[in-house]
Amino acid sequence: MRVACALAAVAVALLAGGCGTSRNNASGLFEPYRIDLPQGNYLTREMLDKVTTGMPREQVRFTLGLPLLNPIFRPDRWDYVFRYQHPNGKAELRRVTILFKDEKVDTITADPLPVRDDTSDPALPGYRAPGETGR
Repeated sequence: MRVACALAAVAVALLAGGCGTSRNNASGLFEPYRIDLPQGNYLTREMLDKVTTGMPREQVRFTLGLPLLNPIFRPDRWDYVFRYQHPNGKAELRRVTILFKDEKVDTITADPLPVRDDTSDPALPGYRAPGETGR
């Protein structure tokens, strides 16, 4: 009888282990509920294209907003960072770095950004992968 109970418990544990999910918007069957967690500056390529070399610092601030990171020992560098934590633990991370010289934009480096606000961007709340249905 004990062997049968032990085998049943192992079988249930193995079956429950397969209940995890690869969907970004779900935590899993036996996991606590987790929310989407966007942090930082959400930027699109359309927004970043408005910033050009030679643009004054104040105009960049007006166009993109305040940077998330403004290093105290590197006043010539602004870092815009966006991180989107999905409920399943996966995260989207995007960085844009703007370097200034003489209070004007000198260099812009950026991770690949979405062209514009688009529901197909996995870092936007409510995103569903193609073919995925709601909960």
